[in-house]
Order: sequence, then structure tokens, then C-alpha cells
Amino acid sequence: MPSQRVEKTMNALILTSGSLMAARILSAWLGAGHTVAALWIGSKKTAQFLRRDRALGRFAPSWSIAALTQRHGFPVVQNPRLAGWTEAESEIARLKADMLITAITHQIVPDRILALFGGRAVNFHPTILPHYRGAAPRIGMLIDGTAELYGGVTLHCLAHGIDEGDIIGVRKVPYEAASGFIDWDVRVACAAGNLVQNELEDYLRGGLLACPQAENEGSYRRVQRAERTLSGAKSALRCKWLCDQFAGSDLLRFRSERGERYVVSRFLGVIGPRTLAKPRIGKHRIEFDAADARVAVARPRGSARFVRLFSYWRAIVRTSRRGGLPRLLAGGAPQTYQSHKVMP
Repeated sequence: MPSQRVEKTMNALILTSGSLMAARILSAWLGAGHTVAALWIGSKKTAQFLRRDRALGRFAPSWSIAALTQRHGFPVVQNPRLAGWTEAESEIARLKADMLITAITHQIVPDRILALFGGRAVNFHPTILPHYRGAAPRIGMLIDGTAELYGGVTLHCLAHGIDEGDIIGVRKVPYEAASGFIDWDVRVACAAGNLVQNELEDYLRGGLLACPQAENEGSYRRVQRAERTLSGAKSALRCKWLCDQFAGSDLLRFRSERGERYVVSRFLGVIGPRTLAKPRIGKHRIEFDAADARVAVARPRGSARFVRLFSYWRAIVRTSRRGGLPRLLAGGAPQTYQSHKVMP
């Protein structure tokens, strides 16, 4: 059962680079009766995401940052780099923000800004901390084949070290290869919203204490671009495995000899032995020499964005029909974390 609402309405400044998880956090925060002072997006790429995000908002408004922004009327600002922005403190004071929430953002929050919020500066990290700290952790888990172990979301306090703050709450959401990336993305987003409704509300009411992360455990994972790029250095089997892992996302690439990068949607098959010929890049298909065979992969077609939108809508409906959280919470929290309720 969701916890009672925090007695005081909080006014949050939210930092994000745009994601489905950020949309559900935003929706749950507003649904709990709180307000949003502003949404700081930090880069032009996020502005591009918000434009694409509007399409999903037509069918699932509570899953769309753009739809929530339009409905509630808070400002969306492409803010300067925080480390060098000398007017950040005065702008936060003007906004009257008493809470800082970050979710899927590449912005590093300086200590001087964290000090403005005290213990009311939190982050949502899409793994089970302390494992896979750093940027792009889900890509790292997919490449390493560990997403079934460490997939999920952690709510923790922001601290000086990257993803090293005390943990407020955890949801384990393992990756299921049979369901694919989009279904996983929806389930992780749903879990993040549930953390807002429960642990975050308890924490702000003073009914839950954040716990230090386990010492001498965990990892920091920096994903290199080459790791999610198909090339002649990888075997045909590895190319197929990567295509299967990233199915439904737009995260996998093929790099041409001229350095051009093309999105790869799926593995088509081995078409013969290595030919030593240059890659053939067509409108819908790429053929190239892997380390041990000539292979073919598919590029997204013109209808790809509509197919992707429909896939997200279908995953959202499916998650809602099966109760959203009971199934994905079955995995429980990792043994390295145990919540500490404050006794009355």
C-alpha cells in the first residue's frame, strides 16, 4: 500500500536528460500532491527527446514528460553546465525549490548546489547499487550479460561521489530476453514511480532512514562506444548476440570505414564466408565481414518510429493489466540493502 502523503507539499527542481523513467517519476511526484519548480534538461539532445516524447503523450500522457509539462505548466529550461554556472544558486532561490531530484542525467551536481538542499537531494539510478555506477549502466549490463542480476532502480541520496550516496529504496527489475528492451524499460519506469509513492514519501516524512552502500562492493562501468558497435573485430555469433540483447532499442550501431554510424535493428543472418569486400550499406540492410563470416543486419525502416511507439504503448498496457508492480517486485531487494524504518 502506498504511504500517506507528506504533510508538507514539496517544490522540486528536476534534472533529467529525458527518459521513460523520468516521466514516471515526474508523474508520481505530481500525483503525490507535490509541485515542480522547473525541469532542467541541460542539452539540446534532451530537447530533441522531448519533441519525440510528445507522440507517446497522445496515448499515454502520464508516461510523457512533454504531456506532463503541458498539463502542469512548469518551465523546461536548457540550463548551462552546473559546474561553471555562477548564477545557479540565485536561480534555485528564485524558483523556491526545496527538493532536488535527478533521473537519467549527465549533469554532475556540484557540492555547493547539493548544500542548498541538505538531505533533500536524491537520484534515481537504473541499476541495483552499488553495482554499475556511472553513465549508461543498462547498456553496460546488456553488453556484460548481467542485466538479469543487476537490473532495477535505486533511489539514493546525492553525494560527492558518483552514485555513491546512501540508499533510500530499491526495486529489482531483471531483464527478460524473451520480452526485450522496451518491456524492460517500461517495468523499470514503473518501479521508479513506485519508489516515489512509497520510500521517497516515507523518507521525506522522516519515517525512513537512508542506509550507506555496502563497502568494498559494487562497480563503476564506463561503456566504450566500440562495445555497442558492430564491426569486423566481432564474431558472427557475438554480432547476433548483441542484436538480440539490444532488440527494441536504438542503441546498437554499425560503423562504416568512413566513420559513419548506422542504427542496427536486428540480425538477419550469416550469408557466407568472409569475402574481404567492403561493407555494403543499403537503405534497409547492411552486409559486412565479421571476424569469421559474412553477415547481414537490418537497418530501421521508415516506419520504425511508429512501430517503436506502438511497442511502448503495448508494453505500457500489458504492464498495467498485469498489475504493474506485484510481478516485478517478486525479485525483492538485494541482500546488500535493508531499509531502516524509523520507529514511532
